[in-house]
Amino acid sequence: MQKGLNLLLEKYSVNAKAVLSTDGKTVTVNGKEVPVLSWESERRFIELRNLVLTGRLGNMCTYRIGRTAKKGTDLFEMLAREVGILEFTVSSAAKEIFAIAGKNTMNCIVETENGCVCTIELGATLEDGQRDVDKHEIITDNGVACDRVVDTQMPQDSIYVFGKNTKTYTDTDAELYNYEEIQINTIRNAFAVAKDETLQSENIEKWAHIQKVVEGAKKSLATLENVKVGE
Repeated sequence: MQKGLNLLLEKYSVNAKAVLSTDGKTVTVNGKEVPVLSWESERRFIELRNLVLTGRLGNMCTYRIGRTAKKGTDLFEMLAREVGILEFTVSSAAKEIFAIAGKNTMNCIVETENGCVCTIELGATLEDGQRDVDKHEIITDNGVACDRVVDTQMPQDSIYVFGKNTKTYTDTDAELYNYEEIQINTIRNAFAVAKDETLQSENIEKWAHIQKVVEGAKKSLATLENVKVGE
């Protein structure tokens, strides 16, 4: 991923030294470590956010999020990502959370400052080699907006090749060709951070708040009560 980031920095003449961490969770810009919020550079979430901000969706009734990952995945890391997606797409911070959990699952109800109520269902139950499955669906008084094809649960690919060797392709970024989707989103967000000091501060602030939401979930699991974020 560092090679891809260097490509963008050089191509657009960004005068900053930016180094991605090995796991892609942070980028160090001129010596300053900044969280990478990859979902904020992902097209499907950008478009969901635009639908909310333009008012085309109408009044939000509820938001449903589901994500299933491979066995052993940290549920709280999964929650942090989904809370970040929630807050980004509805442009409002989470203020209260309730959580219950099993061995490899966790369900949460989150309310944001603007009154959006979101259910988050998480599972770490997939076998090695299986793709993560997620879905983000906003239900409003005007209809439904979703980041998946209508009436599907599984992620779809852009190109399918049928025959002796069945293959699929989802290369949609000409500059970062042959990178996986999560890598592209990580590189794009790191690049945005490298060229914008304001975004650096925003990412730090957003990630700090997301961590407070996760801590609230942990308290809720222990008490089986709603927890106000930050208390």
